Amino acid sequence: MRNILAAFKVIAFPLWTLMIYLFYAFILIFIKISGRHYEPWRNRCMGIWGRVTAALFSIKIETEGTPPEPPFFIVSNHLSYIDVAVYAAVLKTTFVSKIEVKHWPVVGFMAKTLGIIFIDRRKRSDVHRVNEEISSQVNEHQGVILFPEGTTSPGFEIMRFRPALLQHAAEEEIEVSYSALRYQTTEKDVSAHLSVCWWGNKPMLKHLFNMGKNRSVQAKIRFGQDRVKDSDRKNLAEKLQKKVEEVFIPVIDEPEEDFEPLQF
Repeated sequence: MRNILAAFKVIAFPLWTLMIYLFYAFILIFIKISGRHYEPWRNRCMGIWGRVTAALFSIKIETEGTPPEPPFFIVSNHLSYIDVAVYAAVLKTTFVSKIEVKHWPVVGFMAKTLGIIFIDRRKRSDVHRVNEEISSQVNEHQGVILFPEGTTSPGFEIMRFRPALLQHAAEEEIEVSYSALRYQTTEKDVSAHLSVCWWGNKPMLKHLFNMGKNRSVQAKIRFGQDRVKDSDRKNLAEKLQKKVEEVFIPVIDEPEEDFEPLQF
């Protein structure tokens, strides 16, 4: 029965995503013609998409602290592709994503029209462009969320924050918000570090199916109540990492032996 339900979720997820995107894109045409800001409409659609997606996969979202309102720049740990849906459900934000997503069939085009910021982590020269784009994307209608670990993990600890994309925040001495995300499954389900966190070489479709078999998942976001600034990006990264570590609750108590973070 759980396999049947999981299969239904795997089929329903892309159909639901495509449906809400087509609705978004249709109205977007008229917004562009009128010259109005598209971000409020995008935020509304992304919020609906995030909440319905979470419900589809039996994910109950809980927040601790107050989510920031635009304009904001916020950093968080990164555990899974599902993080995007969880954060979209509670924040008016766009995301910084790896350049590979831009070239995915259909998904890449959708992400581009949704205002996602892409970075090629293999090119150091791309950092300057992305920092400028982050600067332009933070406005009264939306914030930007960055996952400075640069990869996902099983959730044992916060990995070292990469300072490159904090250059703009450091130069302008912007106050950066922070949060920490964790997942927890029930005793009858597979541990969240295996069934929700996405790491290693497991194919996304197979992981999505396994996540769909969970009876219930709790996603908890803990928002820090202060903000951090520093004129040096490396110092800023270190300060933010310590702050995230303060509010972070590990998904697992011991390190996963098979886990090797991406190297770049």
